[in-house]
Amino acid sequence: MTEFFEWRDAPRADFAVIGDPVSHSLSPRMHAAALQAMGLSLSYVAVRVPPGEVAPALEHLAGLGYRGANCTVPHKAEALAACRSADPFARRVGAVNTVRLPTLEGTNTDGPGFLDTLGPLGMPRGSRVLVLGAGGSARAVAAALEDAGYRLRLWNRTRERAEALVRELGLSADLSEHPDPSGCRLIVNTTSASLHGSEVSLDWGRVEPDAVAYDLMYGESPTPFLLRAARSGLRTLDGRPLLAAQGARSLEWWLGAQAPRRVLLLSLGCRGDELG
Repeated sequence: MTEFFEWRDAPRADFAVIGDPVSHSLSPRMHAAALQAMGLSLSYVAVRVPPGEVAPALEHLAGLGYRGANCTVPHKAEALAACRSADPFARRVGAVNTVRLPTLEGTNTDGPGFLDTLGPLGMPRGSRVLVLGAGGSARAVAAALEDAGYRLRLWNRTRERAEALVRELGLSADLSEHPDPSGCRLIVNTTSASLHGSEVSLDWGRVEPDAVAYDLMYGESPTPFLLRAARSGLRTLDGRPLLAAQGARSLEWWLGAQAPRRVLLLSLGCRGDELG
């Protein structure tokens, strides 16, 4: 469990991750390792912010001298609303996960960071990808994938939400009535099923033999989705390389210096070559 502070009691520091809950976050450990490797005497802490309090919390942290904040579940849409400006991709997907606090500028490093993790998987552009879910993470992943030339198939338990995602983002994705993995080289679970210890009812008998199962969640043990994928003979990947990739891009955006990606990965218990 990560030590965290309530936002009104936050100490003076340089960077923070805000969320609710936030005690599970590996970001402080990861960023501490990266900042040390960069030779910078800067600090990074975890701060709990209840829903509805993101704007005053960010203003408070800025007043304490914080230079930046990462925003995790469930604050990415609220963070966008709290920013004075945001880049086009963040506005398109309706989510900010990285903020420059002195100016309240926002960006989204989740989509580009996700693409960074695909290189080592040998996932050529033009491959078909099944995205499970239609929440904030799905929006960033789906938009980044289509922009990069991948072919999308989307499934969500509530079809109307998947239809809204396609319409609002202007995607050319196929909508699936059932989570059908046939013909897909990559299956990305963005749902909260793994968070609750449940499993998506995928037809594992139709998976491609060379497919990769990718769960954006991570924990001390493999998620139910990844356990089932492994039993089906698929390669698997959890959300730690994505955490490292989006964290590297956040540091580079804040500091204007190359982040030590290998250090970020190793701090999370990953191999040092899991980022492109």
